[in-house]
Amino acid sequence: MTDSELFADEEGGRRGEILDAALGVFAERGYDAGSMREIAGRVGVSEPALYRHFPGKEAIFLTLMDAVAGRVSREAFALLEQAHAETLREQIIAAFADRREAMTRYAVLLRTVVTAAAHHHAFLVRYRERVVLPMKEALTVNAARLDDEFGLTDGDIDRDARVRALMGLFVGSMISSFVLGDQPDEAVADAALRVMRWG
Repeated sequence: MTDSELFADEEGGRRGEILDAALGVFAERGYDAGSMREIAGRVGVSEPALYRHFPGKEAIFLTLMDAVAGRVSREAFALLEQAHAETLREQIIAAFADRREAMTRYAVLLRTVVTAAAHHHAFLVRYRERVVLPMKEALTVNAARLDDEFGLTDGDIDRDARVRALMGLFVGSMISSFVLGDQPDEAVADAALRVMRWG
């Protein structure tokens, strides 16, 4: 799947073409500099034709953000639900590899969405509501289940702190791994187990 085909299969028809074209425009020019005219030109339709599918540029971008949320959530939630105490270390290592591959697959989409969210409060709020908070909630639910498997009874406040630390460790590891060009997944998995006090 290329960057220009991320939505063609999932959305289908003209709507998918518009989203793929918009992603290309926003990735190259940024949200603010990208225009409906450019998107229409890439799709090969008139600018008014775009408005039959989306009320404006912001609606297109919010749809792109929702797509990120849907894809990331579906894939990550499936990994979380499979986690069990007896194979947890191996599953964490596999999750790092899986999420690294997903970051590569969706690199343009993720980079475009995160950059715009950093500059537009409404997009940041949407990203937090659709990606970060659902991920934190899913991690918390699964952490409670794993705490039970490991016999931990520390309570919700302690668990929330551990989940936030785990999220920071995971995101930080992904970023530093990209920047440094390494993959210390086993060491990071061990650190994650220590942070969560599992094992």
